[in-house]
This record gives sequence, C-alpha cells and structure tokens, in this order.
Amino acid sequence: MNRRYQILVDGVDCDPKKLADENLIRETLLKTAEICGMKVLYGPVLIQGVPANPGITGFVIIDFSHISIHTFTDTKEICVDVFSCKPFEYGKARDYIVDTFEVG
Repeated sequence: MNRRYQILVDGVDCDPKKLADENLIRETLLKTAEICGMKVLYGPVLIQGVPANPGITGFVIIDFSHISIHTFTDTKEICVDVFSCKPFEYGKARDYIVDTFEVG
C-alpha cells in the first residue's frame, strides 16, 4: 500500500519570461493545489534567486505536504515537486504544469 504520492517535473526549454513571472508562479502553486484537491495551509512564499543563479523559488504547505517550484531563467529550466500523503491525479497536475510553462 503506497502512502506517499509524488510527481517531479524537471522541465527544459521554458520561456524565461514565464520563469521570472512571480504572479504566474504564485498562481501555479495555488492552482496545482486545487487540481490535487489539497488545501493550502501556508503560502505561497516566493523568493528571488541570486544574481549568479537568477530565477524564483516558491512553495506552499498543503494539508498533506507541499508543492515547490524552482525556476532558472538563464538555463530556461523549471523543477516542480508535488509531494503528498494523500492520493491525487498525477496526470492532471503534471499536464497543467507542463502546459503552463510550455515545458520542452
């Protein structure tokens, strides 16, 4: 019996403008939680990267764990982790993230 559920999206060739868009990152965190049927308990929290590694890190604490997003504008990459102790529809969450950031 699986008690942990997780998807990782390790995307490349994303639009750097989307990767740098705080509003889009915030919206994606909230919408992903909604798609997964989770309640946000804390966040979203967003932090800008350092000049040597520009991008945004954002996360929400959800009622069954967390969702995090790390963007890297110089290399056009995104890393998303949806981790939960409650089952959710992997495909819907993954497709939403991939479509939103036009993952290559």
